[in-house]
Amino acid sequence: MKKLLLAVVLPLAATSVYAETSVMLYGGADGGITVQKLKGKSATVRFANGSLDTNMFGFTGTEDLGSGNNVFLRLEQGYVLSNGKEDDDKGDKAFNRQAYLGFESSFGQVAFGRIGALGSYNGEYSISGSSAYNTSFSVLSNIHSAFILTDWMNNTIAYVSPSLNGWKVHATYSNGVNEDSEKWSRNEHYYGIGATYEDQAIRFGTYWEMLDNKGTEDLSKPKATNLFTVQASYDFGTFKLFGVYQYALHSMKLPNNTEIEEAHKGANQHALALSVAIPFAGGSVKFQTQGALGKLKDTGEKYNSYSLGAAYLYPLSKRTTLYTQAGWGTTGKAFKKYDSGLGGWAATAGLGHNF
Repeated sequence: MKKLLLAVVLPLAATSVYAETSVMLYGGADGGITVQKLKGKSATVRFANGSLDTNMFGFTGTEDLGSGNNVFLRLEQGYVLSNGKEDDDKGDKAFNRQAYLGFESSFGQVAFGRIGALGSYNGEYSISGSSAYNTSFSVLSNIHSAFILTDWMNNTIAYVSPSLNGWKVHATYSNGVNEDSEKWSRNEHYYGIGATYEDQAIRFGTYWEMLDNKGTEDLSKPKATNLFTVQASYDFGTFKLFGVYQYALHSMKLPNNTEIEEAHKGANQHALALSVAIPFAGGSVKFQTQGALGKLKDTGEKYNSYSLGAAYLYPLSKRTTLYTQAGWGTTGKAFKKYDSGLGGWAATAGLGHNF
């Protein structure tokens, strides 16, 4: 009798516990073909992975604690569609994109873990994104070719305030971009703070980011990197216009994560991107252009980059998109001594599906 009673009661108890919790599997698969010709190299035809959307899968979960309070988590892994490998150069992470646990209340959201920086174009806590196709498609024609972008950050805490008449405050801090096992003065830290505004037609954002470059190998007391960004978009109905400007101070990298040799003072640069999205024939036509002008502070050399691209996206369904895109880019002066991958052209056609 006791066994029979337990067999009935335990499933009911489990149901009542999990009724307040939700867990969801999500992700995307995106593949296509890219024809590319970089300066000084032969043309190539290759399988394109994640041109429009990232190839990844993840789990998100929430628990309602009542009174407007929630606990949430997200675990996300990238992969390479063409060969099934994990999308991680080091291959040392179970979840190489983002992994965090958070709490939400009337005071806002707080999350802890591996999180995308404000200007990374990665994850839910990044507030960058005022361009027609951001980091999608070839780097020859997207925001990577002109801007200094931050990345995923380990050992991070992020805060987002509640909306006040459309305004939100965003703050992110990493206690160790890669590791925080050394004493504080030897770990590389990230600081970011910004504000966003959203209305029916307008989107606006501004943010400041700093990498203190502590603990950086082979650099003697490097300068801290400061990034200042302003972005906006406006939906006119018949088309949507985007613009973003960035000033980088003592950046230890150039656009497209190009390493600067023996940098102590890094590079200062201005970058600007303008783009537009236009509804057309059931889909969307997108045009994007961006450029950067900078100076290597250690040598006094000046450099520049410029690129442009066009794309057409057609939704086959709510979850599946057919796309084609072409882009061209060039660099000048000091940039030419680096194998940056920013000079040449590329064209892509593919299919993306989200689940």
